[in-house]
Amino acid sequence: MRTSLKRGKIRRPNLTNPWLLAKHAEYETIRVDAFDWLQRAKPNSIHAVVTDPPYGLLEYTPGELKKLQEGRGGVWRIPPSFDGCQRRPLPRFTVLTEENKNALRSFFQRFASLLLPVLVPGAHVFIATNPLVSHLVYDPMIAAGFEKRGEVIRVVYTLRGGDRPKNAHKEFPNVSVMPKSCWEPWGLFRKPCDGRVCLELLLS
Repeated sequence: MRTSLKRGKIRRPNLTNPWLLAKHAEYETIRVDAFDWLQRAKPNSIHAVVTDPPYGLLEYTPGELKKLQEGRGGVWRIPPSFDGCQRRPLPRFTVLTEENKNALRSFFQRFASLLLPVLVPGAHVFIATNPLVSHLVYDPMIAAGFEKRGEVIRVVYTLRGGDRPKNAHKEFPNVSVMPKSCWEPWGLFRKPCDGRVCLELLLS
């Protein structure tokens, strides 16, 4: 049985809703499969979504997670420690195969098709992605009926450039096979309005 912390004490979950971890006047915290939850959600009931979903998928398979725990191999790149600080592993999206990319596209097709009906007209979706796979995220959203309203760019400064030539990084220390990452795109989408924006605001 899942438990959660509330005001410093362990609280057992609500037996009528075992996914409910915490409930307050302003919000609820729920731990559940998002796709299952969206299938049961009331139509036209959500006004906005901010999400940073798994957008590689491959890196969360049991085999890749095992390699991550062992600290070597697989899709995860284990960055070297810097000034005594051990940095967090990062997934390498350059290794995705066509099959992996198709799975990623299918994931967001399902996400978009389940999300659109439960949003109120005019609701926005703010979704994090990566420069290498953003098109695999954005295309399914647009195909499902969302309007692309722009992008917000989060500036990212890494300590090094892109990956060095594999098995030849000492022979070619000044060669990078990928540009240094300096930004992270967040796509902004909107469910089409039924009428003018001012009318949607009056009805919400």
